[in-house]
Amino acid sequence: MRSFVWFILIVLIPAFLNAQSCGFQTTCVPPSDWANGSWQMFYGTQNHTGRQAMRGDFTVEKYIKWNYEPSSLRYSAKAPPAIGDINNDGQIEVVVSEGKVLYTLKGINGLPLWIDSTGACGTTSPAIGDIDGDRLIEVVVGCVDSNVYAIRGSDGSILWSYRTGHRKLSSPAIGDINGDGNIEVIVGSYDSTVYALRGTDGSLLWAFTTGNSIESSPAIGDINSDGQIEVVVGSNDGKVYALRGTDGSLIWYYTTGGYVNSSPAIGDINNDENIEIVVGSWDSKIYALRGTNGSPLWSYTALAGVYSSPVIGDINNDGYVEVVVNSEDGIVYALRGTDRAPLWSYNIGGRFNFEPEYIVLADIDPSPGLEIIINNAFFINVLSSSGTLLWQEDSVPLPLKSFSIGDVDGDGCVEIVAVGGTYLYPMVTVIDASSNEGGCGTLVRARETKYSKPYTHVEIYTISGTMIYKGDYRDFKPTRKGIYFVVFGEGEVRKMIR
Repeated sequence: MRSFVWFILIVLIPAFLNAQSCGFQTTCVPPSDWANGSWQMFYGTQNHTGRQAMRGDFTVEKYIKWNYEPSSLRYSAKAPPAIGDINNDGQIEVVVSEGKVLYTLKGINGLPLWIDSTGACGTTSPAIGDIDGDRLIEVVVGCVDSNVYAIRGSDGSILWSYRTGHRKLSSPAIGDINGDGNIEVIVGSYDSTVYALRGTDGSLLWAFTTGNSIESSPAIGDINSDGQIEVVVGSNDGKVYALRGTDGSLIWYYTTGGYVNSSPAIGDINNDENIEIVVGSWDSKIYALRGTNGSPLWSYTALAGVYSSPVIGDINNDGYVEVVVNSEDGIVYALRGTDRAPLWSYNIGGRFNFEPEYIVLADIDPSPGLEIIINNAFFINVLSSSGTLLWQEDSVPLPLKSFSIGDVDGDGCVEIVAVGGTYLYPMVTVIDASSNEGGCGTLVRARETKYSKPYTHVEIYTISGTMIYKGDYRDFKPTRKGIYFVVFGEGEVRKMIR
């Protein structure tokens, strides 16, 4: 019996520690499709879907969990923050890019973990993940000194930097784009160039030059089912580009009638088992392009330019994907992914009254379907899947610039992290609710892993390491929603949120 116990300890402990080595709620690289608790980069995922799988419940007694005000004169934050465990302590941090400073705050109470040592960071949404293969988390951000910095999550020290040709950069994406098992950093610059940098040392893998400046944040994914990863990005030359991840060579481009500041979203929006790219343009149109060759599946004309980045997901549980986007007319549009048919529209604030880039899909209310969370200058607005206003939250920094959705306190439910304020009084605020704790579950049962191993012979442990179940995974029925670890017979561990 004693030898059996030692066998379990020998098998379990290294695997269990290994499972935690990239953070309890942070994967080693951002997920490709749906975020699950953490929010590791612009729009949460490599595909820029803007979907959060972990649920929340804001029905009872919303309140401010914490505020953070910088102690010295700074710019007000504009880019949405990143959320995840960046120092492997089992706790969640919030990483905020604020003008010239990068703040890392403890998710549980808002106290600073560290403030960046570059003295120049800000302007882009941070990306967090293990970019150099050491099983520790780094923060990647574009800064006002024209550099892309990779910063160690443990202490804020600089791992490497790469200088581009302009200080204005798009939000970086991170992932293995050339299939070599290593992680790359992809970022666009106002110098008209897309850069792919090696995560290990920041050296240049490839660069691709467009016809004008780039504000669009690159999305990455296999868009043409060739088993390879592509990079998709917009440019102010009016084009959307699809580039090979291996070498940056051009696969196709599509010309719109205006600047493409919008960041593309990647996914199958019409249930044909092929991938489409959805993106907005200043010509007042939203485009759905076929991933294979860039030809248009459809386009939809709004009443003003579309600077916003679309989000995609089945918001009404009808089995079909919808596209949600807003334009400079202040209207939020929900379009059917199959044929662009408008499901509804909602006027959220009037022309130029709000930062138009940030929409998130998440289930944070008992009403059917997903909620659409969007900011204007004064409120967090929460719309139902049918386009009606469910509630507004005005306990936010004014003017409100951006927000993200993630589990900042590790309770298994998502909170809202809002950033904004003025030059003199920048602010980060976390919104929580008394009904929003104790585990809220996820949209899809154990979505974050596809089990290829037999379902039998698993052990399931709590986040504290206590075994609570042994047997067939499919028969596991937890008494409480929360985070669990599934240990297979070979010692492999997978995180599960139930």
